[in-house]
Amino acid sequence: MNGERAIVWQYLRGALPYPDLRRRGRMRRAAGRLVTCKHWPGDHATGIDAAQLALLRLLHLQQLTRSAVSERRAEDAALLARTSIETAIVGLYCLHSGDAIADLSAASYQPSGRGGSYLSGAGLCSAGAVDGAVPGLTELGAGLTIRDLALWLERKHELVQAATLYHLYYLPLSHLFSRAYAFALMRHVNPDGSLRRRPAFRWTRCSAARMADGCAGLLAANLADVSGARTEPFLRYTTAHFGRALPPGFTFAVTGALRAGHPEPLAAADRLD
Repeated sequence: MNGERAIVWQYLRGALPYPDLRRRGRMRRAAGRLVTCKHWPGDHATGIDAAQLALLRLLHLQQLTRSAVSERRAEDAALLARTSIETAIVGLYCLHSGDAIADLSAASYQPSGRGGSYLSGAGLCSAGAVDGAVPGLTELGAGLTIRDLALWLERKHELVQAATLYHLYYLPLSHLFSRAYAFALMRHVNPDGSLRRRPAFRWTRCSAARMADGCAGLLAANLADVSGARTEPFLRYTTAHFGRALPPGFTFAVTGALRAGHPEPLAAADRLD
């Protein structure tokens, strides 16, 4: 019984708001000062330059996610949180990989049909840089994915949190919200088999906000460490928010058990945390 109460308390802790307006403002101002690249250097950009772009995007996604949460747009908040995880992992890879620009350009480029030609056509990088990046990829190979980046960060730099974000959050959020797989489609089916127009939300809006907050703090902490700035405020901020974000699998198990009135599945929820 005590274990079940602890799980329910953990769920409520992640589902309830966590006021941090003042601390969030301080974190965002400090993170903004880490962006020292004032003019994009083009093909000469380094991984740190790209990581700063990722941090700018994360700070923007943080605002968008919080707006979606406050307006009770749960689906939008979940998709934005997933994008925040993706951006954080890409930013960490850029920061810790010496050939980040070449790798990411080539990953967006499909030699068959030259699907990545829009990069040079839009002036984002030269055609020569894109062409040269394809044969010059690192060990990750041409089929670069978010999973590859997360596992590389864990293997090469012991950034276990990148792999944790991928497995516990990014992957289930992809199945539940961004892709038309069975998990996403079945959210339109009630427990009694009847259909519903609005899909059931298998997460919590507050967890989406916590995830966007934590991802911004995580990349800022790593960028601060490389830049020689203070990392402690970012690490405290990140830990506080990730600690209150519920994995979708945990939420799915707990809400299902509570809805059915059967406490047995709560043991499975404990293993999913």
